[in-house]
Amino acid sequence: MNRRTSPALTALATATALLLVACGGESSEPDEKTPGSGENSAEASAAPSGKESGADAIDRPEMKFPGDMEVVLDWSQPSDADQAAALHDAGEYMTAVNFGIDKQDPENSAYKFYVVPLSSAHTFAKDMIKKHVDAGLTGTGSLRFSNGKVKVSDSGNSASVTFCRDESKYFNKEVTSGKVQKTGVDENSYYAFTLIMDRAKTPNGLWRAKDIAAERAASECVGV
Repeated sequence: MNRRTSPALTALATATALLLVACGGESSEPDEKTPGSGENSAEASAAPSGKESGADAIDRPEMKFPGDMEVVLDWSQPSDADQAAALHDAGEYMTAVNFGIDKQDPENSAYKFYVVPLSSAHTFAKDMIKKHVDAGLTGTGSLRFSNGKVKVSDSGNSASVTFCRDESKYFNKEVTSGKVQKTGVDENSYYAFTLIMDRAKTPNGLWRAKDIAAERAASECVGV
């Protein structure tokens, strides 16, 4: 299906539905022109790993994608430790949503690690994955997040994280046939996101997504 214009996303269900259809399009041959040369048989799982975050000691889920799919977090980490941690974990949350889509598992433990239970961010992640599973779709290509900015609250216990999502090189792929649903690139390929991140009580240094909002066809996200 083709991309279609929609107003700003204020309802969670609308946001989930739009993100599903946004990368749809006419089918091509299986895996046609998809980037990456890694093996598609990678047995990725949400097994704990402490390697994701570099210096910190948090036992994080490990997320590995097949060779035709990548999530790119294209931003610089802030010098402030809290801002850097909140931005890092916002990126991990968005990555985990797409990891759940790749694993076709609406209950995947990776995204649950990065959400406040029963929050809107939790619902968004589960619904997004389930809609892809129900439609028989996964993702392929390069999904890029950029222009990350963070504002920590006066209390220091929550942070607003804004960033852009670029779907110009990301598409839906049919799970059973491997056919890629190609689309042209237009303003609807770009989203502006806001995440509210809460500082976790445990483990120390972790931030979890609580609230989420998105705007499609975001002009400020084109070309950044």
